[in-house]
Amino acid sequence: MSSHEKAIEAAKSLSHEAKDFRVANHHSEFLNGSLFLINFEGKEGPAHCFVYIEGNQVEVCKNQALLNELVARKSKKIGFAAILNSLGGIAGIIGLIVTLTIVYLVIREPKAEIPQILSTALTAILGFYFGSKVSK
Repeated sequence: MSSHEKAIEAAKSLSHEAKDFRVANHHSEFLNGSLFLINFEGKEGPAHCFVYIEGNQVEVCKNQALLNELVARKSKKIGFAAILNSLGGIAGIIGLIVTLTIVYLVIREPKAEIPQILSTALTAILGFYFGSKVSK
């Protein structure tokens, strides 16, 4: 069964009284699957729904609000890659390590002088980090 046929069958499960189901639009690269806009004739006139297919999973959204909820749920990043990305990638992690090292040294011995190389590294890394965040 093709993905178009799966989408139409899923849309038919919404209403057994509806007829003339057809794919009005198809987005083959939507999040990690495909999104279909299905038009049909309902008992109250023309209607539509959205069908999202990802692998063997099929989800039907009766309206735009449910589609928005699906997009919000599916687009959330999780895991190590998301944490790495939120820190600003490798530059963010290096900056975090240098900053934590300086904080540790200050807490361990408050009167000790911070090594010049750490201060210089922190300044360069923070300048690069915040400079890359500025939109042009």
